[in-house]
Amino acid sequence: MEKRTTPTPEVTAPATEPQVVPAPLAEHLPTLLWDVDPDTIDPQAMARTIVQRVIQRGSKEDWAAMLEYYGRPRVQEIVETVPYMSDAAIAAVCQFFHIEKETLRCYQRKQSIPQTFNS
Repeated sequence: MEKRTTPTPEVTAPATEPQVVPAPLAEHLPTLLWDVDPDTIDPQAMARTIVQRVIQRGSKEDWAAMLEYYGRPRVQEIVETVPYMSDAAIAAVCQFFHIEKETLRCYQRKQSIPQTFNS
């Protein structure tokens, strides 16, 4: 008896297309992400970095673009877990999101680091 072999289809991995950064966000990123190649920016994978940079160094327009792209709940979730923010940024996010600074990871971290005495 002859063994019949069925041709197996060639399995190829789906081509991954680079994430396209939406226009409102894209025009604000080059100045905020100066250390990243603009062609490799993946806005979902880099959400935490993008949000952190916008909070620290962004303008009102940068904030608006960030909120439009990620949405207020996602931005707040990221903000609450960021390990470092300046005091000014902490005050801004607390006022904007109506949250207590004690709920922020960066504030809790600052409180746990002993301060040296200034003379």
